[in-house]
Amino acid sequence: MNSENGTKPIHAAIRWAAIIALTAGVVAVSILSLAPSDALPAIDVWDKLQHVLAYFTLAVTGAVAFPARRALPWLAIGLLILGSVLEAMQAVVPGRVAAVDDAVANAIGVGLGLAIARIAGSRCRFG
Repeated sequence: MNSENGTKPIHAAIRWAAIIALTAGVVAVSILSLAPSDALPAIDVWDKLQHVLAYFTLAVTGAVAFPARRALPWLAIGLLILGSVLEAMQAVVPGRVAAVDDAVANAIGVGLGLAIARIAGSRCRFG
């Protein structure tokens, strides 16, 4: 425990695992976002909830991977751009439609994920 501010440091191995998980998550979200609709697995969960959960997970994982407070706005911008670009690209994917409400759901997931990460980060020092 850090005696100066009462926080617990997170081991560097966890940060590296988070970097790997974030990379894998971005690849998975990209593949699933750009796959034709008939190639996707049937999941009986509301579409917008899927978007929120996917981008929430990317945001929390990214915050563990890049914990500096100055990194969080860049993480948010990067994830918002990723979600918007992938959503726009769906306009040319068979059976898919680019939808603004999906991009909004992505943004909600990013916002919730970073908010939770910020709250958790105030109790635990990463590094």
